[in-house]
Amino acid sequence: MASDPDYRYLVVRKTGQSIRHSVFQLLSDIILDNDLSDIFVINKTEMAISCKNGARLITSGLDNVEKLKSVAGINRCWIEEASEITEQDFNQLDLRLRGKNKLGYQLTMTFNPISELHWLKRVFFDIGDENAFVLKTTYQDNVHLDEKYRETLERLKEQDYQYYRIYA
Repeated sequence: MASDPDYRYLVVRKTGQSIRHSVFQLLSDIILDNDLSDIFVINKTEMAISCKNGARLITSGLDNVEKLKSVAGINRCWIEEASEITEQDFNQLDLRLRGKNKLGYQLTMTFNPISELHWLKRVFFDIGDENAFVLKTTYQDNVHLDEKYRETLERLKEQDYQYYRIYA
């Protein structure tokens, strides 16, 4: 966002309440922890972040996905905990990325797998999508985890292997 004023982000989760306490808090903390308050303005009421150059990030719950039909000018969308949303929610979000844009469009989904039967697995892993890039990571790739949490995840291997497969 700091590199180009044309970035327009929409960050979503299934519910508005969950996004306030997760993604929006995370992004706000990153800005504050890295002394970037002179570059970014955090609007807690609207759950939006603006960059001084004009780039903008808005957040929304998908409680009523129909409300997103009026969101215009978005060229980036991040779906946090994508396993919470329906395939229809995803299709609505994908349709929001439209029109001419010098930056192109990008839709990012982050999630932990929850079921072999989930639509995300079918669409992006079983069938595949030539326009999609899939990055699989584990807790071992996360440099921000403390040792106690790493140990907790490792214990899951013996306690509940299915949980281990999901969270580790």
